[in-house]
Amino acid sequence: VPSPRPTPSPVPAPQKPIVLKVGHHYPPVHQQHKLFEAWAEELEKRTGGRVKVELYPAEALCKVREECDALLNRTFDVGDLIPTYYPGRFPLEEIFHLPWAIPAGADNPIGKEVRHAVFEKFLIPYHFSNMKVLWTGRFDRNVLHMADKEVRIPDDVKGLVIGFPGGKLLPKLISAVGASPEQVTVIDMYTALERGTIDGQIIPLEAQLSFKLMEVTKYVTLLNLGSGSHFVAMNLDTWNSLPPDIQKIIEELSPWAEDLQAEMWAKTAETAMNLGKEKGVQYIELAPGERQQWIEATKQIELDWVKEMEAKGFPARELYEMVYQMVKELQGK
Repeated sequence: VPSPRPTPSPVPAPQKPIVLKVGHHYPPVHQQHKLFEAWAEELEKRTGGRVKVELYPAEALCKVREECDALLNRTFDVGDLIPTYYPGRFPLEEIFHLPWAIPAGADNPIGKEVRHAVFEKFLIPYHFSNMKVLWTGRFDRNVLHMADKEVRIPDDVKGLVIGFPGGKLLPKLISAVGASPEQVTVIDMYTALERGTIDGQIIPLEAQLSFKLMEVTKYVTLLNLGSGSHFVAMNLDTWNSLPPDIQKIIEELSPWAEDLQAEMWAKTAETAMNLGKEKGVQYIELAPGERQQWIEATKQIELDWVKEMEAKGFPARELYEMVYQMVKELQGK
């Protein structure tokens, strides 16, 4: 009688990869989408394929103003949130929009250290404790794009109409220097400058390229005003459901992603400036004395902001003083 064949031991079922959905509003050609592609590839590599990332750009899963809630209700697991799009919801984040508080620029090293402290000590505890912040960033510095007038000091804009994309601090700044603020979206600003319905627009430098403003401006004054922050976060339930070793890999990847992001945003601004110069746009660097005139004309906006936030029960004075103290110490190094 043939002996019975030994039953083969069961093959362990292959582990299904953990799938993370990334949702955002940037078009696929934008540097932020390219950053997510690089992050996804690196994460898949470092986890040996245990994590797979699916990317949904260009508002595929929700509109830009719904992104915060979409992340919280897990429409996607990871998103890039822009607090400016939720007026009144994250008031302390406005510290980044104050004109002179935190040194401006996507890749400013002092700005980065201050930003980390602001998120860690104030923004995460007060506003973002219901999500897992992976890394933070900042938009490029705000500058003044002028159709055909050279601007160096506040007096140069008296009586002119200056556009701004949104928020409540820029219009105050424009009024403080004697110009008329006009809210003009990024979509409409090219036409408004071309037709002369506005004389200039305050918007980050890269708009020279991304919105072709170099075609309708002759001068750009490098005011280098503060601009909003943005940050990449994960849904908290998603984060808590991940094995500890995967959490560790994600945490280790964040500083790399943050630096790459800053480099990409800064490069776009640099490219914009180089192309603008070829087209004959003049980029005006302010002399220290000229810059001081802008600061003196608009400083009250910052102090008023502190008072207003304190009245709402937020520790704005402590935050404001920490920021200025840190900047002073870091600049002194």
